[in-house]
Amino acid sequence: MSTPIVIDVGEVQLSGELMDNEAGSRLAENLPFSAEMGRWGEELYGPVEPAVGAIGAETQEVMERGDLAYHDDTGWFCIFWGPTPSSQGDEIRAAFPVQKVGRVDGDFDAVAALTTPVTATVRAAE
Repeated sequence: MSTPIVIDVGEVQLSGELMDNEAGSRLAENLPFSAEMGRWGEELYGPVEPAVGAIGAETQEVMERGDLAYHDDTGWFCIFWGPTPSSQGDEIRAAFPVQKVGRVDGDFDAVAALTTPVTATVRAAE
């Protein structure tokens, strides 16, 4: 069963869920967590605190608007909402293979307007 979440990114709030897969479940067990995030194209990324360690789940590079991902090697949590420098055309592509862990929805124009670095806090929805 997926875990409903809220992500506070600066002044912006996104809502969604962590998936019921190995990576999503591991992150859900560590709620709340935060990440100091940088920006790369239309993606925010940063290391999860507290760290969750290597998960080793299935990876992918092409994402969809609102996808959440985790990268084992760096411990980065990622929020995707549009093209990145690695994208081909209008696709949303991660810099390297990541594990899809969930989805969120919200005002991505407001997210795009944030100055980075920015802290994202992921918590269970009430």
